[in-house]
Amino acid sequence: MNILVVDDEKMLVESIADTLSAYDAIRNVIKAYDGAQALQKLSNQKFDIIILDIDMPRKSGLEILKFIRDDDLNSSAFVLMISGNFTPDYIKEATQSTKYFLAKPFKVNNLKEKLGQILLEKKKQASVA
Repeated sequence: MNILVVDDEKMLVESIADTLSAYDAIRNVIKAYDGAQALQKLSNQKFDIIILDIDMPRKSGLEILKFIRDDDLNSSAFVLMISGNFTPDYIKEATQSTKYFLAKPFKVNNLKEKLGQILLEKKKQASVA
């Protein structure tokens, strides 16, 4: 399983990557520190899960989310939106493409819980296909 972690808070990206690396099922954890880096990685690699901040320089999380949904390579990826600045407008726009949200600051257990929900959904989809 390949996971992309995108956030402009470098320490948070590193912390999430360290947490995810402990799981045997996760092959690669790729890191991006702004929206432009995320687009570059998304354009040439397929991801199963994308953990994506909303508020970032160079390209917002919502712009990245739109790119993901329109992109043949990653349109089926599960997206977990993270932010310390969820507004009703952000949530309204993002819920058209994902149902997974996590407000910052969050604890590692909250992240693991959300990832568990995503993996369960992914497993359900795989058994239907």
